[in-house]
Amino acid sequence: MLSIYEENFSVTTDVTLRGTLAIPEASEEKYPAIVIINGSGGADRDGNMKKPAIRANLYKDLAHYLTQLGFISLRYDKRSVGESEGDPIKSGMMDLVKDVRGMVQFLKSHPKVDPTKVILLGHSEGCILATIAQQETPVAGMVLIAGAATSIKEPMMYQNLIILDEIQKLKGLKGTLLRYLLTEEKLRKQLDDLFQKMMMSEGDTLRYKLKKTPARWFREHFSYSSEAIVELLDKCEYPILAITGDKDVQADCNDLNRIKQLEKPNAKTVVIKNMDHMLKEFKGEKTVLNLMKQYKQEAKDPIHPQLKIELGNWVTEQYL
Repeated sequence: MLSIYEENFSVTTDVTLRGTLAIPEASEEKYPAIVIINGSGGADRDGNMKKPAIRANLYKDLAHYLTQLGFISLRYDKRSVGESEGDPIKSGMMDLVKDVRGMVQFLKSHPKVDPTKVILLGHSEGCILATIAQQETPVAGMVLIAGAATSIKEPMMYQNLIILDEIQKLKGLKGTLLRYLLTEEKLRKQLDDLFQKMMMSEGDTLRYKLKKTPARWFREHFSYSSEAIVELLDKCEYPILAITGDKDVQADCNDLNRIKQLEKPNAKTVVIKNMDHMLKEFKGEKTVLNLMKQYKQEAKDPIHPQLKIELGNWVTEQYL
């Protein structure tokens, strides 16, 4: 494993974004480089959140692991998070795509980066952003972790169905009440209502159930179906690695079958046993109702060892 050093940077699109480069301490003139693209929510460049307070260092650990292999890694605070500018309620999904493209261009112009070997690594929503961004910004490959081959709408329903399954197992008055209040029909109707209202909206924000909602973000996401995302993947001519854990309640590992069905020789899919959405090892029962408790308990755990093996072997074989 190589030693590394870090330098901070800023990239300006319509707002200024700030992040960190991790660079190998070696004698190579140029290195392949990887852009790490965050999932949704308020996690910063290192993968830490203030609300709820979870310090997992998810993206920092990923970045350092990849840099120790021989890659320059880039992680950044997405707009409105950490040290980056932007308004979280007014930002759209395509703003985030534009930011990914800005990071790729920044890396390609960096004196230590081989511009022919810039790779996107998306986590959760970052998988969607990477898949869309690469259409107009040539890259050398994609790694899609915990969110490949799906739009954002399907994972929302997937989480709701897991909640329903949990509720069926609850005992006592609480279980009885929740089973009455939450049914699959009601949850599907709620999601359809959200979809219709967001698609009919026009501005950046919308009052939905008395709460100010990022309407443009939803609208732009909902404009991409899962079929459209898979079609974009099918057109990719460079290597793709897609990984999801079987204990993930925010991304369905069965979605990887869509990539398998494309029968692309340059696309590899991996389901990792006992890996959750935070890329940690979790051997308990799937839960949405107690998810934050689970994430807080495992925050200081290392990245799932099998993920490091699969990711490390693949990027080394493809780009080193």
